[in-house]
Amino acid sequence: MIPEALRSRLPVPVPAPVQRLGSTAVEVYVFFSSMSFRYKIAGALLATLCLAIGSLGLVTFSQQKRVLQGEMSKRAEVLALQLAGAGKTALLTKDELAVASVIRELQKMPEMSYAHVLDKDGKVFASSSLEAKNKLLSGASDLAAAGTKALFFQETAVGGDPVLEAAVPIVSRLDGREIRVGTARLGLSRKELVAAVRRQKGIFVAVTAGYILLGLGISFALGNVLSRQIVILVTAMKVVSEGDLDHTAAVESFDDVGRMAESFNDMILKLREKLHMERYLSQGTLALISKMRGGEKMRLGGERRRVTVLFSDIRGFTAMTEVLDAEEIVGLLNLYLNLQAEVVTQHGGTVDKFVGDELMAIFDGDGAEASAARASVEIHGFIDSLNAAREKAGRRLVRIGIGLNAGEVIMGNMGSEQRMDYTVIGDPVNVAARLCGAAQPGQVIMSRAVREALGEDCACQALAPLPVKGKKEPLEVFTLLGMKNAQRRHRRKPVKLPATFSLAGLTDEPQPATVRDLSRSGCVLEVRQPLGAGSQLQLSVEEPALDRLSRWPVVVRHLRKAGGGYLVGVMFADLDDETAGQVSEFVHKVDTVVAARPEPAEPPATLVEGPAEP
Repeated sequence: MIPEALRSRLPVPVPAPVQRLGSTAVEVYVFFSSMSFRYKIAGALLATLCLAIGSLGLVTFSQQKRVLQGEMSKRAEVLALQLAGAGKTALLTKDELAVASVIRELQKMPEMSYAHVLDKDGKVFASSSLEAKNKLLSGASDLAAAGTKALFFQETAVGGDPVLEAAVPIVSRLDGREIRVGTARLGLSRKELVAAVRRQKGIFVAVTAGYILLGLGISFALGNVLSRQIVILVTAMKVVSEGDLDHTAAVESFDDVGRMAESFNDMILKLREKLHMERYLSQGTLALISKMRGGEKMRLGGERRRVTVLFSDIRGFTAMTEVLDAEEIVGLLNLYLNLQAEVVTQHGGTVDKFVGDELMAIFDGDGAEASAARASVEIHGFIDSLNAAREKAGRRLVRIGIGLNAGEVIMGNMGSEQRMDYTVIGDPVNVAARLCGAAQPGQVIMSRAVREALGEDCACQALAPLPVKGKKEPLEVFTLLGMKNAQRRHRRKPVKLPATFSLAGLTDEPQPATVRDLSRSGCVLEVRQPLGAGSQLQLSVEEPALDRLSRWPVVVRHLRKAGGGYLVGVMFADLDDETAGQVSEFVHKVDTVVAARPEPAEPPATLVEGPAEP
């Protein structure tokens, strides 16, 4: 079995044979599987180079040694036959001088170790060594040489040096018969042969080391070239996995990896298009499309469902359009509609549509009425906070009215088979729109259905029955004053801003931090070390739009460990109006672009005809 500590590190499933080898084999498998692609390429090329050079060296040395040994054997054979010829005469005549001259000539050769002529009994008759004369040689090599019936080679050693010995029987013919009269033996030193082979091996090893170093450099360079596109692609994938779809991979090759990078970039473009298109669709429509992935055809129609409908509308918007430029109207609409849409989403609702300055949202499931009510209260709270900052900055204010109603509706695809919309239809929707139209600026009007569902969780006040077009009896309505459980007073914006901080009043070196979840009243700091509740910090945010914030101290309110660091909630202490307005402006900022009016095209030139020729 593979230990759990190893199993979590496995990049790919481990083959069954490797699993049976135990944890050591798995460790090796994990190590090589986790290696960088460039190192795998470099290692494969280097291993191939070493294998090729090693194989070539083995074949070369084997062939060279065989050739040199063959030449030495031929030389020993010639000299042994020469010694046997001279020894034959000397043995038959019992004249040692007949072979002594030949032995002396052989001794002049530098590679000659010894030369013996033995009689038929194996006793030395003549020798290059005076000590060996008349001795009976009885060693294993001596017996092998004395017993040979033909040319015989064997490897021995003399004084620790390797020797190649050649032995030839000395035969005399008498009455048609061959009679062995002795043996000729000589030994050639293999010391020079071994030294020559060793020198060649040294040269080969040096050349091989040079080629391996060169191959190592080339293989790493080639590995970097081949893996560079992969590294670029992996980096781009990492950036995209963090949610940045504006990043694409640079294509630097035209091979398979380059084509993969092009496919990745094409995928990012498609995802970017999909993300942009999703902003034009409601969450209900997106959920329906997700369900249709199996190929099921989308049809008109829907199902009955109890929902809570929220309508909000900007008060006095028509009058505003008469006095404001189109660019300013678009900016105001986007600012306030964006704020409402985010609150609706945070409370589990779905923005169904925007109609001019009006927003329609749907809350579905258990507790939908409470979610819609809390969202309504929070929307008004955020708008009050935003208006307060804008008023002090001398900017235009916007107030809205909200209507809430709950009941059974038809939720599904409405429209035509060519152009449909996933929405809700029914009397509760119409009533919610009428309630919104009757709400005063800053007011939330809800129906009895919503009031009964909220029970004791809300603070409300009954209003005069509201006549509604199409209804026989006036509707019983209430104004929502508040909800149990604290609602936020200021909107929070998810951010990731680099910053530094130090304890107020101390001259310590500023510590790095990251600002997250920014609001008018405070933010969350991501820091490396814990900070005590109640500590005063001097915070400096690296964001030009928040330059005034660095002048004010912040107070630590709570602390929570997260990963390898800490999340610290801090409150801004007594911000002045200008700084509060700057923070509020940053939190509520919405990028709005209005295309310039196209320049009028030049009228086409008019061809003026002259008088006709006579």
